[in-house]
Amino acid sequence: MAQKKWTIILIGLFVLFLYVFFYFIIVTQQLERTVARLQYQPKHMSQYPHIVLISQVFDNPYWRKIENGAKEAAKQYNINIEYTGPLQTSIDEQVKLLEKAIASRVDGIIVQNLKDEAFTPLIDKAISRNIPVITIDADAPKSRRIAYVGTNNFEAGQLLGRAVVSRVEGERAIGVIIGTDTSENQRLRLQGFLSVIAEHPRLQVVSVTSSNISRIQASIQAEQMLRKHPNISVMVGTSALDAIGIRMAVKNLHRENIQIFGFDDVEETMEAIKEGDIVATVVQKPYDMGYSAVKLMVDHLSGKQIDKEHFTAIEVIDRQNVQQGRNK
Repeated sequence: MAQKKWTIILIGLFVLFLYVFFYFIIVTQQLERTVARLQYQPKHMSQYPHIVLISQVFDNPYWRKIENGAKEAAKQYNINIEYTGPLQTSIDEQVKLLEKAIASRVDGIIVQNLKDEAFTPLIDKAISRNIPVITIDADAPKSRRIAYVGTNNFEAGQLLGRAVVSRVEGERAIGVIIGTDTSENQRLRLQGFLSVIAEHPRLQVVSVTSSNISRIQASIQAEQMLRKHPNISVMVGTSALDAIGIRMAVKNLHRENIQIFGFDDVEETMEAIKEGDIVATVVQKPYDMGYSAVKLMVDHLSGKQIDKEHFTAIEVIDRQNVQQGRNK
């Protein structure tokens, strides 16, 4: 009798187990379907949309200006802007931050493209999940990004070339330091610069190398270049810290005859122009980039049509206009 009772209890427990097991499977499938619908359904504007701005280097002066412009626009348009970036230039770290933003289901992403192979697939992934992406400073034209905001970098390179042509006399050998050879914006600046120099046979570019967006590396590369090519008398940098690094190398080698041309308006570059150590620099408008990128994102999230390219202004600053040439 006792054995029959235990058999009935075991059968009851087994039936209860089957019921709980199948109920768990059904609930799990329902949750998966709900998550899938939420993941791919169109996004709607919340009261305070969350936009992530991923910089190239977190505490870089140039990117801080972009941050300031973005935060000013965020304040005006009631946007929650999150500024982030690696402590030093690292494509891998930027990619991780982009992946994190996508996984977090933010309302929009503003990011620089340093390498097409790494960034384009992730930008497209974000778009496929209804997360709009605006590229800033360096474009990813092969991606599905909704817009690019920043300098027309080919034209900026041409402007840099014309600055050299108009301020350098006679036959000269030129050395060029670019920020990185993997970035679209740096490649375009170099192409624009070379296109202008090619029109003037008295000027010849004899060496090009990269600094990895580092003042120290710019100095090391410039010093090696000047030792290998002692006939170089003009040095050009195409990213924010290159001219400063070149200046360090020139001083180390006691080559006062080198004319230096740079890019951007970091404090040391502007001081060096005042002192006559740097001839001129091509200045971008990073504050405007940050502000415009956020405004365009707001317009897009509001359902407005936006242009695919939004170019910000550039100008040449030299000793004649350095006092009034600082931008935000």
